[in-house]
Amino acid sequence: MRHKANRPRGRAWQMERNLLRPFVVAFWRRPAASLRPADWNGHRARRRTQRTRLGRPPCDLTLNLELKSAKRLLLPGRPFADCRPVKTRSRRGSWFTAEQVQRLVDAARALRWSHQTDAFAALASVMGDTGLRISEALALRWDRITLDGTTSVIGKGSKTRVVGLTPRALAAIGRLERHVNPHVFVNWRTGRVFNASTVRAWFRQAIAAAQLEGVKADGDLALVPHILRHSFASIADERGAPAGWIQAALGHAHASTTAVYLHRDDVNAARRMAAIMGERRPARRSAGRFSLGTKKEIASATVKRLQA
Repeated sequence: MRHKANRPRGRAWQMERNLLRPFVVAFWRRPAASLRPADWNGHRARRRTQRTRLGRPPCDLTLNLELKSAKRLLLPGRPFADCRPVKTRSRRGSWFTAEQVQRLVDAARALRWSHQTDAFAALASVMGDTGLRISEALALRWDRITLDGTTSVIGKGSKTRVVGLTPRALAAIGRLERHVNPHVFVNWRTGRVFNASTVRAWFRQAIAAAQLEGVKADGDLALVPHILRHSFASIADERGAPAGWIQAALGHAHASTTAVYLHRDDVNAARRMAAIMGERRPARRSAGRFSLGTKKEIASATVKRLQA
């Protein structure tokens, strides 16, 4: 009796297949033992001139992931062991102001169907006002939203944090139709949660309708929904929120990661420090060392406190 092999579940195998497809198409006729690092360099140069389904060449990060997958595929012979990934620009420099976020929410009317309009307006409001990732926003559930407008989300590393929804986000969510599925953002036709790729397509349409293409910073290939997370941190920082609160809202383990999202420049930081120092009295500078008399005073005060 013949048995079918179990098909892998999840999207990881699909991503691996999509990454390896251009490589396999280019080298499927050649034995693995005949491949050399120069073959990969030539393949990478050709790939930079090809257009993907998005209408533009693949970025360096995609090519680095393709190289990583090819190394795993050709692990026994290791023909690409000397090939190194290209250094990429990891920081995203684009972000929206509060007025631009509202323009993006209003541009949801440019979508074709009314349920798409309501869903995207609610998603943009939630992501722009809470700093949630797109996966975290799509995972929101009705039964986890409390009466005071807070909800718990599970982020990277299965870490749970609590975020508060603003009145704008709550009003946008309230306009959505509730489904048997407990999640908030559900396609009413299929009964399943919206796909992240669908939301990205809506985002591109709304960006064009709101005429926000000029916000894109130098080095960024395109405006993506993750920019709303950067916008939340930058707007909160401009309005005086402590960096520790922003770090907790974003779910970052290190403050250095949060600093990337604040988009502070040197000139703005200098002006803010001048404004802060101009409104306060200068603090007394400590010499850093105590004199012998000061040490005796501290010791005597400590003894009296213990005796009391």
